Amino acid sequence: MSDYNFYGVNSPVAINTGNCILNADKLTAVNPLGNSGDVIYIRISNTLGVVVVVQEDTRIGKFDKNIYTDIPSNFVPLFAYYFDVNSDLLSDSVTSFKISSSASIATYSESYRPYNTSFEYSIIVDARKRLFFGEIKELISATWLVFKDGCNDVAYLVSFGEDTIVTFNNKFKSSLEFKIATR
Repeated sequence: MSDYNFYGVNSPVAINTGNCILNADKLTAVNPLGNSGDVIYIRISNTLGVVVVVQEDTRIGKFDKNIYTDIPSNFVPLFAYYFDVNSDLLSDSVTSFKISSSASIATYSESYRPYNTSFEYSIIVDARKRLFFGEIKELISATWLVFKDGCNDVAYLVSFGEDTIVTFNNKFKSSLEFKIATR
């Protein structure tokens, strides 16, 4: 298995985390989150979510605090979905990726005083030869999809945006872009 993997399911398994407490870039839950290395998507509210990687202590999950911001210090999730790294693997062929950031700033009239700033993030995986029918078609059509960076031990809830893929004998060479969900 590579260091950068996509995991996905069409019907996620819900887990009961119980109360969660924030500590820097880690969450500690009352109940075990899964097995070490598994990925959990935690919906905190209608406008906030976080994706964690289960640590050796299975009640602790690590997340990317640069992407998942404004996490409350203490909360009970609306729901949490579990991705098993042993059975939910969709792709382990990514060798590199980059994160793209986009900022939008809303301002008051012509005084241009900011009143709202929002950020959107995308993961762009390496441009290389791929097979469309099989791995890629299954990957971009999964209902629930997470990308795990095993080097930094963080993960992201992602979805494929939109692209036109032209294949020759089922092969194409292109990077793929996935939007990171922060809600």
